[in-house]
Amino acid sequence: MEREQILTYINASKSLNGETLDEVKKLTSDLPWFSAGWLLYLKNLKNLGHSDYDAVLKKVAVMVPDRKVLFKFLNDELPKKQVEAALENTQVTYRLEGDVELQSENSLIDKFLSTDSMLLRTTKLNLSTNGNGSDKAHIDQSVKEDEELVTETLASIYFQQKNFDKALDAYKKLSLKYPEKSVYFAGRIEEIELLKNNN
Repeated sequence: MEREQILTYINASKSLNGETLDEVKKLTSDLPWFSAGWLLYLKNLKNLGHSDYDAVLKKVAVMVPDRKVLFKFLNDELPKKQVEAALENTQVTYRLEGDVELQSENSLIDKFLSTDSMLLRTTKLNLSTNGNGSDKAHIDQSVKEDEELVTETLASIYFQQKNFDKALDAYKKLSLKYPEKSVYFAGRIEEIELLKNNN
């Protein structure tokens, strides 16, 4: 099939009939990756009211990147307003293995965008709103370091940041917590004290 013939069929899809069916089907077998060929074949089946239409529709629906284009192409005989109304009112149903259905009226993003913007505004944290200062207490507690949570990695980070006092405390706690590594920690403590005294 020539390029011009394909373009003619696309532009005048009503001309697809019983005589063109074999030619379009051959196009899909010769070029199975050519989605426009599959669209023409599907439209030809629809024009004829062929029994293979539903099976081929399921196959082509997966190939076409935009199903709205597929719907418009298959229903080009309907008035444009009627097609747009049908597209807006359709409820998409996806079928998975085992007949599980997932339905999507609107996408999650559309629902988010349609919510009232007043609900999405952030509120400023006012520390003086509560007389007992519970907000400030929560903030102070979130920044406070846990004395029980000391690891060798944390001690190493303190050392790399040149926070020698915290590094010394961390290695001393680790030495008590892990006596089998106390010789290693004692060496690290001496190294930190030397660096601390030299600075």
